[in-house]
Amino acid sequence: MQPPIFYSPPENRDGDLIALPPGEARHASKVMRLAAGAIVIVIDGLGSACRGEIAASSARKTSVRVHSDLRDFGEATVRLTLAAGLSAASKFDSVVQRGTELGVKRFVPLITEKSKIRMDDPRRARSRVTRLRKVALAATKQCRRAYLPEIALPTTFADFLGEFDTDDTGLIFHPIRKAEALADVPLGNNLKRLTLLVGPEAGFSDDEVALAAEAGIRPVRLGERVLRTETAGPVAVALAMDRLGELR
Repeated sequence: MQPPIFYSPPENRDGDLIALPPGEARHASKVMRLAAGAIVIVIDGLGSACRGEIAASSARKTSVRVHSDLRDFGEATVRLTLAAGLSAASKFDSVVQRGTELGVKRFVPLITEKSKIRMDDPRRARSRVTRLRKVALAATKQCRRAYLPEIALPTTFADFLGEFDTDDTGLIFHPIRKAEALADVPLGNNLKRLTLLVGPEAGFSDDEVALAAEAGIRPVRLGERVLRTETAGPVAVALAMDRLGELR
């Protein structure tokens, strides 16, 4: 049986002792009932992980004594960003959950021309991001990786393109005949940064696809069938990761 995984930010480590945050401490002591001596893995959300044992266990304070640091714990070599059209809460939760499991390092909720969801209230946007971070944390521990994906604040399509680094490889998924099949798009073996754009329920507009192409982002398609937004994002990530050898 593999050791359970807990999250603790880097600042909680003092030498070979790591203090678990309150929520993680309660889960370890009250839900999993782990006593002193139990072997666990602790991730810091920034790519580092360590193996250790519970040194003290209570709902208020649980600490872990580090035995060894773990390298390359569950992380892909490529830094993959998924910019997905903002959709209903449960749908976007699903995109973040599955994308995290597949190795996405950054999620950007996109507000597009055809988006049915708007985030004009900054407080509401922050609340939504807080919720998505909880979804990502649960998925990070479940799939056993060390990096907690970044969840960006919702941004407009135009603003996202304005920040896009033209040195990165970018693909925008859009079901049009002139778009290339993903299998035909060259992805170098040493690719380090990849950005995938997937639309909301109604997809991207033709103008948005054209603007993306002007920014150096290639239009691609996923076959003849039109996928739901909560399906398209994870499928695009899975296919790209497989092309890059990350699912082997």
